Amino acid sequence: MCKTTAQADIVLLVDGSWSIGRLNFKTIRSFIGRMVGAFDIGPDRVQIGLAQYSGDPKTEWHLNTHRTRKELLDAVASLPYKGGNTLTGLALNYILQNNFKPNVGMRPNSRKIGVLVTDGKSQDDITVNSQNLRDQGIELYAIGVKNADENELRTIASDPDDIHMYNVADFSFLLDIVDDLTNNLCNSVKGPGITEPPTDLTTSEVTHYSFRATWVGPDDPVEKYRIEYVSTAGGEPQKLLVDGTVTTVVLERLTPLTEYIVKVHSVVGEDSSDPLKGSETTCKYAFTHNPLHTRTARANSSTIFTDVQLKKLRPNTAYSVSVFSLFGDYASDPLSDQGVTLPIPPSGELRITDITHSTMQLDWDDAPGAVRKYIITFKPDGGEAKEVRSILEDTTLLLENLEPDTLYDVSVTAIYPDESESEDLLGSQRTCKKPPNPNDTLFPSRISVDVIAVPRGDPRNLLVYDPTTSTLSVSWEHAEGPVLQYRIGYAPTTGDPIEEFVSGTSVPGNRNSVILQNLQPDTPYNINVEAIYQDGPGGRLSGDGKTLGLLEPRNLRVSDEWYTRFRVSWDPVPARVNGYNLVYTPVGTDNTMEVFVGDVTTHILHNLQPGTTYDLKVFAQYDAGVSGALVGQGTTLYLNVTDLNTYNIGYDSFCIRWTPHRAATSYRLKLNPFNRNQYCFDGLTPDALYNATVYTQTPNQEGPGVSVKERTCKSRLVKPTVPPTLPPTPPPPPTIPSALEGAKADLVFLIDGSWSIGDESFIKVRQFVFSMIGAFDVISRDGMQVSFVQYSDEAKTEFKLNTYHDKGMVLSALQMVKYRGGNTKTGVALKHIGEKVFTSDSGMRRNVPKVLVVVTDGRSQDEVKKNAAKLQHAGYSVFVVGVADVDTAELRNIGSKPSERHVFIVDDFDAFTKIQDNLITFICETATSTCPLIYLDGFTSPGFRMLEAFNITDKTFAGMNGVSMEPGSFNSYIAYRLHKDAFISQPTKEIHPDGLSPSYTLILLFRLLPDTGKDAFDIWQISNKNNNPEVGSISFYNKDTRGEIQRVSFDNDQVKKVFHGSFHKLHISVSPKNVKLNIDCQEVAEKEIKEAKNISTDGYEVLGKMATSGGSRKQSATFQLQMFDIVCSLGWTSRDKCCDIPAMVSRDCSSSSNDITHQHMFRILLVTSKLTHNIMSDYGLCIILCLYR
Repeated sequence: MCKTTAQADIVLLVDGSWSIGRLNFKTIRSFIGRMVGAFDIGPDRVQIGLAQYSGDPKTEWHLNTHRTRKELLDAVASLPYKGGNTLTGLALNYILQNNFKPNVGMRPNSRKIGVLVTDGKSQDDITVNSQNLRDQGIELYAIGVKNADENELRTIASDPDDIHMYNVADFSFLLDIVDDLTNNLCNSVKGPGITEPPTDLTTSEVTHYSFRATWVGPDDPVEKYRIEYVSTAGGEPQKLLVDGTVTTVVLERLTPLTEYIVKVHSVVGEDSSDPLKGSETTCKYAFTHNPLHTRTARANSSTIFTDVQLKKLRPNTAYSVSVFSLFGDYASDPLSDQGVTLPIPPSGELRITDITHSTMQLDWDDAPGAVRKYIITFKPDGGEAKEVRSILEDTTLLLENLEPDTLYDVSVTAIYPDESESEDLLGSQRTCKKPPNPNDTLFPSRISVDVIAVPRGDPRNLLVYDPTTSTLSVSWEHAEGPVLQYRIGYAPTTGDPIEEFVSGTSVPGNRNSVILQNLQPDTPYNINVEAIYQDGPGGRLSGDGKTLGLLEPRNLRVSDEWYTRFRVSWDPVPARVNGYNLVYTPVGTDNTMEVFVGDVTTHILHNLQPGTTYDLKVFAQYDAGVSGALVGQGTTLYLNVTDLNTYNIGYDSFCIRWTPHRAATSYRLKLNPFNRNQYCFDGLTPDALYNATVYTQTPNQEGPGVSVKERTCKSRLVKPTVPPTLPPTPPPPPTIPSALEGAKADLVFLIDGSWSIGDESFIKVRQFVFSMIGAFDVISRDGMQVSFVQYSDEAKTEFKLNTYHDKGMVLSALQMVKYRGGNTKTGVALKHIGEKVFTSDSGMRRNVPKVLVVVTDGRSQDEVKKNAAKLQHAGYSVFVVGVADVDTAELRNIGSKPSERHVFIVDDFDAFTKIQDNLITFICETATSTCPLIYLDGFTSPGFRMLEAFNITDKTFAGMNGVSMEPGSFNSYIAYRLHKDAFISQPTKEIHPDGLSPSYTLILLFRLLPDTGKDAFDIWQISNKNNNPEVGSISFYNKDTRGEIQRVSFDNDQVKKVFHGSFHKLHISVSPKNVKLNIDCQEVAEKEIKEAKNISTDGYEVLGKMATSGGSRKQSATFQLQMFDIVCSLGWTSRDKCCDIPAMVSRDCSSSSNDITHQHMFRILLVTSKLTHNIMSDYGLCIILCLYR
């Protein structure tokens, strides 16, 4: 226990990331429980809070939540496992901003301590945030496990590292450091400077079992010194207290040839100093004769037998004895054994007399030998035992304040000077009943009890229960009389007949249950329980039990099949296991693979071969071994084409065709003896046999080849072939005059298929969708992509966006969709769209407009608003068509804004033609826009999410080099630090495939850092294929239609604030006629420019590119970026109030300026040049950062 009256506020920060694992997290719970259990918890003592972190930190409980040690330990025992990424820097800042606060229990005069427990390297920066904690006077401890980065731990921990930093190789070693950590934490709670430590620790007089430690005391007097010493090989630390005037001590009873760590603390009252540390190694073992009596007898000329009698040992004590052979200064390895001394016989007779309702007199005979004292223990039936110490001269004692009419068990134990004990002298007697009238005089009867002969009895009703694979629980009813102990013997009944019980244990006489451990699984055992009395054994009770076998898991299931993976699940065994082994082998091979998945019942196998069946085996892993196998099979999806055939065979050519694969993004064609990438192969040899093979390809995988053989003709005559069977010709779509050519979007139809629709009306809905799809010019990967989803109780994707890239095939597939029926769960369907349909696996393309058309005929039976808002916030354009009796408010929640453009209502299923033209027109306008839709502050607007375009999001940034997550303009906001030379780039055709809008607004929320430097750089730049800049920020240039140079610069005082190290927000509005600059929602200036052409798309877009960067030099600056959006309009600046800037919030989001001065200048330059098209494209925009002193 940490004994102190000091106040401390301790916050534990626990890593709960996926790398920990559930089994290891249990060890962390035990570690935390032992650590916090040493403190006196309360509002005026120590308070402990806990936060768990992974991708995002979470407070499990605050400092003032648990006010007792029991409450705190219960909370630790039920601490949940979180899972996620390892973002330690974010978590350190989180506890500073959320846990070390007065409103959650932090006290002004308490010691502030933070304790971090982590198992891996942080995925973000920890230096600044750990220093911020220390700057606030918070003392930091860092405990690393397994894969932790020791340099990172040292950076986090306070000085000195040998007290505040721990790093262990495995979770199992955490419990080895908990005592030392708790001791250091206790000293931190008490506070520094109270007691000075001693100095100059030296050792001397080293022997094989002892050495002397000497030190110099501090200047101020101390009450005591506490000496702690422990073997470096491990073991229980030993402690020794000496008076404050003593500065030397001999440490005895040590192990030969062993290194010991010695710590000396100064002690004043309940406070102790930091330790003075040293080490010493004992000598090799030396043989001594003082306590021994030896006798040597020679048996013959070559053999000597030596007997040694060990004296002055403690009675009833187990000893380990080692014998060494000495050869000069060297000793052999020891020969070791163990022995137990006999107990001292009891001290005669115990007599119990003069019994009343509340007292009884004890008398006993003197024990043999030099007795130091007697200990008398008396215990009421069903109550707790109490202990009385007697002085040496007394062999009599009056027990008082006893309960009336109660049976008491009494024992007398003699204690000798070496702390050894005699056997207990036992007796029992019942007090008298209390008289009904308290005024009556009690006349105690003098009773003498002779306890020399104690009746012996048998235990009764043996019960064996709760079997596991390695344990059995045993209980029985007590035998009569004062039982000293119960002896339990057990042996397996299989194999040879039992002649004796090979294993056994014993428990005290007041216990009547035991758990037999380390048993063999699936084995019957015979068990007996024997009562042991003072004068010998009593009766014996026998019974049988059987351990559980190593049960195997059951009910193997395979699901979520894909081309390279599937999920394996099983039911757990009804017993405690260490985990499960999953073994999988492709059928017909010996390529066996194995994975230990821990204590879970499902696992996804990755990196499998497509179209392959695997033999699966699941084994349960027990302490006693491995169970039998649960056997099954799983098959990945077949990644190959079907119906491959040839046609149009000529003397030097032929063609091949096949049924498309739904997951294919390309095909690889192979022709033997030639390789070509064509559907029709020409230039072949006449009358030659060829083998054509087609391989299906996805972005990350290639399936097995499918082959067809064909022989070319002998002459120039074309071999007649049967023409291939074509799919049925679908009915022609109606001509829609307003349909626009060149539309490009990912279009999804979400159709209500509930019972209220009916078969006949569903056909009309299907024809409505048929007409709309037919109106689009091209269905292909470079034009419109279409998906169809039907929903009722759940949603089903009838075909994905990338399933068909031909209008005829899409329309044919649509005609095959069957009506489902069921309830109307529109909310579930909207969630399905966001999670399963608008995904890259389903064919969704980046920076292409996403359009959803919902058709429903009634109110949803679940909540739709939340899932609809997620789709709108993701920038999807949502149109909704309601039929007949619909909830208008619900439709408005589903559709994008404005509702007048996105919500349509018709009277019945025959009225779709009334809205069809307008709906197609609106979809085409969205699909032909240069800018996709994004969601900003409650508005849906055309534009670009530039951070997402560069893959800088909270879910993806960790996989990028040179990017870390940090707090933004407010602690609840996230910003990203782009480190020096990170050079984050993307191809222009991936972000702006159609260039930029003629008018747009750049929105940048960023912060320049002390190490940003003074060299010019572009926060954002578009370069052409020759690495010449075209577009950027924070200086602006382009080429007008005449190729003349024009410059625009903004040099006034308002731009100086950008260089002051705070977050600032820029709006740069660009139109064909002018450029306008706003800083923190305050207009700076507006300059005229000339009309420019669009950008080229054959280059790259870069963040933070240095002006000097070029060629092979990829240099970029460091800065923080919280927001980067492009809105394809000029009106957004008037909507934005800059409420994400702290200075603006403090003024109720007003736009008043600050009077800030600094010797920097911010310039925006508009530059055009007459460079040729080989050097620069027709349009360029770049932002140049200029610093001036």
